Amino acid sequence: MAILLAALLAHSDARADDCGSANPGCHLENGKRLLTADPKAAAAELLASYKLDERTDTLELYARALERDRQDALAAETWQRVITYRESELTAAKETGNARNAKLAKKRLDEAASALNALTPKIARVRIKFPQGPKPAVTRDGVEVDATKEIIVKAGKDELVFTKKDGTVARHTVSLTSGENVRIDAPEKYGAAVIAAKPEPPKVAVATKIQPVEPVEPVEKKEPVEKKEPVEKTAKPVVDPELRTTGPRSRGMARTGLVIATGGLIAGGVAATFGVIANSDFNKAIDGGCDGDGSCPVGSPAVGLAQRSNDRARVAQITAVGAGALVATGVTLWLLGKSRTKRSSADLALHVGSSSAALSWRW
Repeated sequence: MAILLAALLAHSDARADDCGSANPGCHLENGKRLLTADPKAAAAELLASYKLDERTDTLELYARALERDRQDALAAETWQRVITYRESELTAAKETGNARNAKLAKKRLDEAASALNALTPKIARVRIKFPQGPKPAVTRDGVEVDATKEIIVKAGKDELVFTKKDGTVARHTVSLTSGENVRIDAPEKYGAAVIAAKPEPPKVAVATKIQPVEPVEPVEKKEPVEKKEPVEKTAKPVVDPELRTTGPRSRGMARTGLVIATGGLIAGGVAATFGVIANSDFNKAIDGGCDGDGSCPVGSPAVGLAQRSNDRARVAQITAVGAGALVATGVTLWLLGKSRTKRSSADLALHVGSSSAALSWRW
């Protein structure tokens, strides 16, 4: 019996390699056949079929193969994608008014949500904080993940691999309990690069001949001869910047600017109020099960709180922009209410002769 089972498995593996490079149906049939006997091989076949023909049903089978292969983190991520697609199908069925398709889409959505909930005790979530600069690629179980979002890991113990562009690698072990959600720092130390750097060519020293420098005799410096003929010099006019006067203000424009600026301050208060209320609703939504990105569990009552928080935050942003514009306009009008500044200057001249000096000015 054992020999027969081994022969069947070997035959199944041989059939799995018979598919062409662009035959999604063949990969799909191989994946279905291997789903019980060899979940890892089944997952590879189903993924190959999905890459050629992106069907949500194939993605569901791929998620179930990952579950049986105990790749819980990757299975949970795949079920999340399935739920997104099923929600789109349900929305499209409702918009077309097809009750039968809407009922079927709702059933499939509930099945995907149940499968994801069943994996919840087996997974945890982490967020990675990167330092300034280029971010390395992050992989889990050999599959690259989006490090800018929450990363699902296996509860208990899992490993994340960080790879920089130069090939240096750092491995980080994550030990979390079921359902835990934490933030970790990216590792600072990395190992040797995968690809060794090319050695630099040896530098060749070039000999240069130094020519002797002949001594130069010092040149006697001659003193300039001063001319004793009297020359009359006139100094340039000097303008005193402190002599200035300021004209009267335009009261109408200044008052208008004050009124507009006051309105901007009031609008700013309204924006701050909406911002505080939106933040309160967002905190309540997080307490109800939503995450920091605003994604909430399907059917959770916190969905309404998250939507209301987004609406009020949008009102606060728009009101704050309007308030800033009003304040800027009001201040500008108030400043323009002043008339231009006039400057008065005095011309100062110095006359120097052979035996006399005179100082004159003009207002």
